[in-house]
Amino acid sequence: MIIPIRCFSCGRPIGHLYEDYLEKSKANPEDRKKILDELGLQRYCCRAMFLGQVDLIDLAAPFKKF
Repeated sequence: MIIPIRCFSCGRPIGHLYEDYLEKSKANPEDRKKILDELGLQRYCCRAMFLGQVDLIDLAAPFKKF
């Protein structure tokens, strides 16, 4: 799944924050709450988008679309 441009629940734009989140979480993977606070994600729906994200694009990319 690719991170959506907007939160599904509240409609806030969140897609532009995902790269910053990945960089900061690779540097310090244990402190994700602090990272989300620094990015300004206060609502639980927006936080769930980031915490529930699984990158499957690498698994799906080798297959052709019919």
